[in-house]
Amino acid sequence: MTLEATLVNHYVPLFQPIFSVEEQTVVAYESLGRRKDEAGNLVSIPEFSDPHVSALRMSVIDRQLLGLALNKIQSTNDLLFVNMSPDQVILEYEESRSNSLPISDLVNSYGIPLNRIVIEITEKSGSYGTDVLAAGVELLREQGFGIALDDVGSESSNLERLGAIKPDIIKIDLNLLKKSIEKREFQSILEYLKQISLSIGSQLLFEGIETEEELYRAISSGASLLQGYFLGRPSELNHDKQIICDTVVPHLQLYHEQKRKEVAMEIEFEKNIKLQLNLLSLKTLVLENRVIIDPNSFFKLDQKIQRVYITDWLGTQVSPYYVRTNEFGFVENLSMLQKNWSYMPFFYKHVKQVFRDAENWQVSDPYWDKELKKNVIVFSKVNELGYSFFIDVVLD
Repeated sequence: MTLEATLVNHYVPLFQPIFSVEEQTVVAYESLGRRKDEAGNLVSIPEFSDPHVSALRMSVIDRQLLGLALNKIQSTNDLLFVNMSPDQVILEYEESRSNSLPISDLVNSYGIPLNRIVIEITEKSGSYGTDVLAAGVELLREQGFGIALDDVGSESSNLERLGAIKPDIIKIDLNLLKKSIEKREFQSILEYLKQISLSIGSQLLFEGIETEEELYRAISSGASLLQGYFLGRPSELNHDKQIICDTVVPHLQLYHEQKRKEVAMEIEFEKNIKLQLNLLSLKTLVLENRVIIDPNSFFKLDQKIQRVYITDWLGTQVSPYYVRTNEFGFVENLSMLQKNWSYMPFFYKHVKQVFRDAENWQVSDPYWDKELKKNVIVFSKVNELGYSFFIDVVLD
């Protein structure tokens, strides 16, 4: 028996299920390599954690594991996620023949369509630049493979790779998910990644989900794919999909019920604020280089109103900035006169809404205000002279 055959007999691929929120079932598995020690126990493969192992050696091991994994999934319709380091991607590129890659030949030899294989580019730093990596990834994509980028959020360099590779699937770093539960700043990072995924047409896959709270955080952050011990541990390909569905689906239903309640409460909150604002006259008086309004009428209307100011149609602030100081008081800040707000996301949303419906108060999406340390929404409306009123209101 050759050394290579002996190694194959010692390698064992384990499979961790990946659940689709959209399809409400397990749709894929990630192949995770292990080996058997002399006692027959499954242990980690030492080369995987050794930074000095060459890309060629890693490719030999990975191809042996992939062959074993392909043999297992041959009779299924599931997707298979397989890890590949940046240097291994380049090695595939260098070893290509007539536009056919070694990994393509291996998968084809099992009669499995290439689009059932998702190549997961690991977070390891490579020996080549991002442009070279992107070229190698593009060749994999042209062959038909799906592309995932692993552990996004764990290193700043991943954001550069994200833009260059434009993966089909973005895998969110486990630690980022956990930190988002403890600190609001990390929630903002997840929201940012969600927006990136929408802009480049990628799905978000949250891995490492171990608790119900982490499951809810993943879904609220835009997850379409879920992975982790909460759903199923890595094992040989013997998962009962129905058991996983029976575990996850009820939690998804509870999440959506809670979100619907929250939306209903937000709508009721907005309606009450609008009713109060509609009681006011939006009169303005131009005095020298500024526009005068009656701020007191706003602040005595509702304790949740925190700031009031107006701009012209181009977004330049033309009134003082009025800020609540206590239950009944406020201060006038002149330092922001002539500040332009058109760069803020809410401003052109306001402009767009005014074109749609100039008669009613418009409402921004909630955002976290660092100064107030609360969620804030902006109510806005244009008066008959074309001045835009902006009212910052804290959410309950």
